[in-house]
Order: sequence, then structure tokens, then C-alpha cells
Amino acid sequence: MSISRKVKKVLKKFPYDISFVVDEGIVLLEGEVNSHQEWVKIGLNIGDIKGVKGVVNEIRWKGMKEGKTRAERRENIASKNERKRLGKHEVVIIGGGIIGCSIARELSKFKVDVALVEKGPDVSLGQTRANNGMVHPGLAPSKGSLKRRLNVRGNEMYGELCEELDVPFKRVGSLILITSRTLKKYKRYLPLGLNTGFCKYILPWLVKKKADRNRLKGVEILRGDDIKKEVKGVTDDVISAVKIPSTGIVDPYELTIALYENAKKNGVDFYLDTEVVGFAKEDSMIRGVITDKGVLGAHHVVNAAGLYSDEIAELADTKEFTIHPRKGVELLFNKRIQDDVEHCLTELTLPSHPTSKGGGINPTVHGNIIWGPTAKEIESKKDTSVDKKDIDEIMERYSKVLPDFPRSEFIRYFAGVRAPSFTEDFIIRPAKEVQNLLHVAAIQSPGIASAPAIAEYSVEMLDKMGLKLERDESFDGSRRAMDRAAEMSDDELRSRIQEEQRWGNIVCTCEMVSEAEIIEAINRGAESFDAIKRRTRAGMGECQESYCLLRIADIMSKELDIPLKNVKKEWAESEFFDGTVRGEEG
Repeated sequence: MSISRKVKKVLKKFPYDISFVVDEGIVLLEGEVNSHQEWVKIGLNIGDIKGVKGVVNEIRWKGMKEGKTRAERRENIASKNERKRLGKHEVVIIGGGIIGCSIARELSKFKVDVALVEKGPDVSLGQTRANNGMVHPGLAPSKGSLKRRLNVRGNEMYGELCEELDVPFKRVGSLILITSRTLKKYKRYLPLGLNTGFCKYILPWLVKKKADRNRLKGVEILRGDDIKKEVKGVTDDVISAVKIPSTGIVDPYELTIALYENAKKNGVDFYLDTEVVGFAKEDSMIRGVITDKGVLGAHHVVNAAGLYSDEIAELADTKEFTIHPRKGVELLFNKRIQDDVEHCLTELTLPSHPTSKGGGINPTVHGNIIWGPTAKEIESKKDTSVDKKDIDEIMERYSKVLPDFPRSEFIRYFAGVRAPSFTEDFIIRPAKEVQNLLHVAAIQSPGIASAPAIAEYSVEMLDKMGLKLERDESFDGSRRAMDRAAEMSDDELRSRIQEEQRWGNIVCTCEMVSEAEIIEAINRGAESFDAIKRRTRAGMGECQESYCLLRIADIMSKELDIPLKNVKKEWAESEFFDGTVRGEEG
């Protein structure tokens, strides 16, 4: 059956007049529905059709906020900046998250002139920032998907990558817990004894079989006391578990910053606080990337713009997919209880969620525990709000797994927005209508785990697209992390203080961050409070900035030579203070 016939069959399930066009596996949808939820549902149904490479969902829903498209909003900005030349590069990467920075670093291994453009004032400000840092082993992605291939490969690459970049990485392993709730939705079909037997023997075997098929090593089935030895305080409802030792944890923004620093060291040019507003094209080729600061000449362009990758594609006149934002809320717990959770934990429930791995309980490399994330389709890509219902949902769900877990140690909540397409797989391919544009889009979980392999694969694609690649023998893959007072012995710290007194001025007592570390972060390019926070962890402890914010702001004012009232949290016009600050001159 042709794709067109399959699309017609799917659309008959919905009581709307939806028109469509199929072009080389890309399905364009138009029409109107009653709700955003139906917009998502129709898109996912079409994206699930075998052979569909992308869904451009231009269906409107009632109550949808109308306005100019990003392409239309940028038109005037682009026209004003087309004449200003910023430079010419063989490759211009759009997007400074972990994917863009991974590709930049991978390309820096070759004799290629590379630039990266990021609209934010720092790297790792999009999806990368709000992430639990789990390096998935490659069990969940579906058979034949690009996700599965790159997840397994990426996981394998992590040890060497993090060692080179001096970034903390731990293989803590994960446990998939099978409990009396796993088959809850099938309870009426299965007698109690059969349910227990299936969960104890058959289901863990099926999970292990899938893990073996995906080339995951050392996977084992646990039952009884063996589970209790692995997981402190685990529920008595647990029947069996599958342990996957290759699962890891990393700090996603710390890794992204390391990739950025190393790529820069190896010659990549970074244009931060610079937004792409258009393209200068000649026939089916991009000749220039137009930004709000001027034009970058380019032979090849990589679209790694995350949540906005579909809008970048639209700017290049090659609509091939639509990003439908999906929000995830996570809860952070005090590192004081870090010994309570040693592995990544997830409770298996069937049938599984069609578009989410379900979240879990994870340790972090810095000692905190994270619960979540949730998975909720949202209308706005900028919606990172958290509702009390989200918090209650997470608390209720994971308290069933660890009933005695000290929930009073909860210190912070946050939300991130994923960037899935309707095909629910990574999109890494040359653009259909633009010969020298590579899409690296729809990178959602397991994007962190897959990042090194995505970079490797993207460079292979660029090679096939005609980019000349010659190894650069001068490439230096090493990068030195910042020294941290919290990780020093008493004798080492005393020695440092004798050399430089600012090591003895502990600015953030929760995370034990010194003034010397704040200054080094500034010297490495941090110009906002949050940029310092990401590099030093100042403000990430139990008091959540309440003690150290003013002290750090004062150091920033002096080191950056700006008035205290102009110290910003992150973006331009995000100053902490309104008016003259008491005690400040002028």
C-alpha cells in the first residue's frame, strides 16, 4: 500500500477535513481541528506510517495563537544585515547545545574551517541545560531506528571522550524494576499466580533478550534479596529486575562546555549571542548564513538548532518536519542523601508509553538525586513552567518505588522541553531542497547518550555531501577541567591558599566554591551568574543561591568592570537589581 493510501486511511479515523501532500516521504498536513491534543495525535499517527520520513504539520487548532512565523519575523532583520560580512567558513553549525558542540569538536579533528552560531549568550542553554544527565544504554529505542544505532554507539564512546575532556562520568548501571504494578492494566486478564510468575520469569527474560539483541553487555536478571542488595529501601512490591551495567551519568552542561572549550582550542570560531535570521541562497545552495550581526559565508551548513530546527529548515525553504514540544519536569534532592541511590532506577509498566521511556530515579555525578522527568505535550517551545500537580505526580509515582526515601530533602524543581518530530526518531540527513544543508534535528532522549555518535555520523554525512576531510595532525583532544576546592584534600587546599588567598574565600558554602574558582570561570568566558553557576556549581546546593548570590555578583562586578546593578542572571536585560544598589558608588 502506498504512503498516500495509508495517510488517507489514518485520516479517516478523525472527523475533520484534513488535506495532505506526500513528496518523497515527507507528508504535509493542512486543515483545522478542535484542540492541540488532536493536532499532536494526528501528527504522531501519520509519523508512525512506515516509509514516512517527516511530517510537516500545518493543521491549525481552535484557540491557536496566530502570529507571524519565525521566518516572517526575521525578514526585516535579515535585510538589514545582508551586507555586513562576518567571515567565510567551510562549515557553519547552527545551535550550541551538546549536539552542535559535539559536531564542532568532531570537525576540529580535520583541516576544516568551522564556525558555530548560537543565539544564546552561552552554550548549553536549550534542551541540554534541563536534563538529568543519564547516559542511556540503548535498550529503549525501537528496532531499526537511528536512535537505537547511535545510542548504543554513543554510550560506548563516553568513557574515552570524558577522560579526554576531564569531565566526570560514571557507569552506575541501571535497574529495570518489575513490580506487581507492571501489568496492572492487564490484571483482569491474568490470575494472580500467573501474573506473578510472568513478572518473575518471563518478562525479565524478554527484557534481557532485547538487551542482548541490542549488543548490551553484562546484562543480568535479579530476583529476591539480590535486588534488595542493589537498591536500598526498594519497595516490597518488586518481583524481579534487569540490571544493565553500561548505563552512565554525566553532567550535560559541563560536558557541553568542555566540548566548546576544546573545539575553540582547536580552531573553531564561536559566535555567541548571535541569531540566525535567514540564508543567502543561490539556486539550491546556501552561500551565506544571515545573522542579526551580519553574514557568515558557508560551503556547508549544519542545522542543529534543537527546538527551532524546523524553523531553521523553513528559513532555508526546505520544510521537512515539524517539532512538537514536549515538556519534562524533574525534582532535585539534596546531595546529603546521595548514598540512598546508587543506580538509575525505572519501574517497568506495560503497555509502555508510546513516546516516552517513562522517567526514573537517577543519581548524578555531583551527588544529588533526580526524580523524573514527566512527558507532557505543550503548545509553546518556551513553556518551562512547573505546576504543583507535576510535583505531586512525580512524588506519588516514585515514592511507590522507594517508599522510605526522605522526600523532605527535595530542594528544587525545574522543567525542560524536548524537541521530537512526529516520526519520533532522530533526523540526520541532507535537506531535500538544499544541497549543502545537513539536518541534525529531532534530537530528544537519548540525545545526551547518543551525542558523540551523532557527531561522528554527522561528519560522515558531510563527507558524503562533498566536504573535503583531511585529518589535522595538530588536533589536541585534551582539556583541563577547573580545579575545585570541594575536591581538594585539606593539605592541598592549604597549599593553594598560601599561593593565592582567594582560594580561602569560600563564596558558596553549600558546594564549597571559592572566589578563585569564580574568577577562573569568568576568565574562561562566563559573563552571567548562571554561566558561572554551570561552571562552578555555585548556587546549586541546599540554599539555592540565597547565601552566595550577592557575593558572586560583587565579584562579577569587579572582575567584569561593570556596575553591580548591571550584573545579569543570564540573558541581556536579566539584571538582578533595579536601580542603584545600596553601598555602590554613583
